[in-house]
Amino acid sequence: MNVLIMSITEMIYLLGILIAVGFLLGWIESVSNRWAYQAFGKPGIMLTACIGTPVHEVGHALMCLIFGHKIISIKLFDINPKNSTLGYVKHSYNKHNLYQVIGNFFISLGPIFSGTAAILFFMCILEPDTFQALRQHIISAPVNSNDLVNFIKWSGRSIMIVYRGIFNSGSIGSPSFWIFLWLAICTASHIALSREDIKSAISGLAVTLFVVVLFNFGAVLCGFGTLKYVLIVAKYNIYLVSVLSVAVTFSLVTALIMGILYKIRRLITG
Repeated sequence: MNVLIMSITEMIYLLGILIAVGFLLGWIESVSNRWAYQAFGKPGIMLTACIGTPVHEVGHALMCLIFGHKIISIKLFDINPKNSTLGYVKHSYNKHNLYQVIGNFFISLGPIFSGTAAILFFMCILEPDTFQALRQHIISAPVNSNDLVNFIKWSGRSIMIVYRGIFNSGSIGSPSFWIFLWLAICTASHIALSREDIKSAISGLAVTLFVVVLFNFGAVLCGFGTLKYVLIVAKYNIYLVSVLSVAVTFSLVTALIMGILYKIRRLITG
């Protein structure tokens, strides 16, 4: 039972943020897309999808390669889709290969990794002072296996560093700020996991947890503690917390704008 609890704790440290934000962004995106379509039709969705969808699909594709899945076909962005699917990655795998089965979970989460990396890249290029401040903050963050409160505090500070850096008066007056804002909004609006992504993630999550439990059981028998090493990796979840908080904010702003425009159109058209 202790091994199971420890395994679940490690999974939460490493992946809990990804799963929670994935569901939250999925809900926001569905609302935003519905209002965008009702306000502008198909062009309303294409406005952000032209950048966000390729980033989304690249995340799936990269994870397919990492976990040895065969990519059958890929479409980074379809400007004239026959249905609501703007892009896709079709892949196959060996169901008897444990590594590839676990890969289903991470392939499903791929857009969150690629979306976070893309926003960090845009920040590094267009808002370098903010990126460096965030980087130095994370490097100096302590790792303490018994202090979740301290971890949350450092994560909160990282969020404040990002927001202060992005929205300071000097940044708002520069073209790079508006370029970053546009790219980040487009990316954030399409990080969300689709229903198919969520189904694949659930199927892979159970297998992943089972493997982690077995590994931890063996580690305990050998007198080897794994949690402290997990926390060293989890320390860099602060990157995810700060960037994904920006993604959630930008997604909410996009949904709000689309909602207002939808209401205005309804008033005009009667």
